[in-house]
Amino acid sequence: MRAIGVCALVLALASPVSAGPASSTIGGRRVQQDDVHNVGVGYPSLFYEWWNRGARKLDWALKGALVYGDWATSLAPGRFIRIGFGLSSPLRWHLATKRRSRVTNDVAFRFTPGILLAGNRADAFTFGVKAEVAAPVSIDVHERVSVITGGTIPFAVYINNRDIGAAGFIPLLVRTGVEIAAARHVSPFFLFELGPGIVIRGGDADVHFAWRLSAGTSFWGVIRR
Repeated sequence: MRAIGVCALVLALASPVSAGPASSTIGGRRVQQDDVHNVGVGYPSLFYEWWNRGARKLDWALKGALVYGDWATSLAPGRFIRIGFGLSSPLRWHLATKRRSRVTNDVAFRFTPGILLAGNRADAFTFGVKAEVAAPVSIDVHERVSVITGGTIPFAVYINNRDIGAAGFIPLLVRTGVEIAAARHVSPFFLFELGPGIVIRGGDADVHFAWRLSAGTSFWGVIRR
């Protein structure tokens, strides 16, 4: 995270005008049009998102994910998902934009409800429900670069057909990432999230470190109709 911070400072000092990528799918800046496609891979899933610009300050998306780890995060006690399919709908409300001489900040609130159908490592069927809340922030430090920060709380509950009761996982993650305007309609990204996670199982609670990692690209207007 220190290296990304130093890189952001150097770019901010070098650039008189900050613009960043035209559309953001992981940060706080709004998408500028419909049909923004976002594909990525990492832990715990390979995913595809279809983003659209909604009314007023709302952006919305549909997301499908091939899940091969703990759906919410990397919590050690939750590493029981063998393979599964997750379906969710990210909703993002743009809250504020602050423009300065060299840096522009965009702040948003993001809510992502979703469900998971999977098999786990005990050869049992698992059903999951997730309600993820986040405060994504985009810091445009260069005409082609936005640094991503903020926080995320991905709350998930899992139920399977062998164990009685449910297991709950509540990670508290800090986000560090970057979006790059590589071309007019293409924006690669990298995102790393790290923090403590609360595990609730059978009336007991414990705390572990949790993390998520993803990299990919967003693109729009590439396929002409």
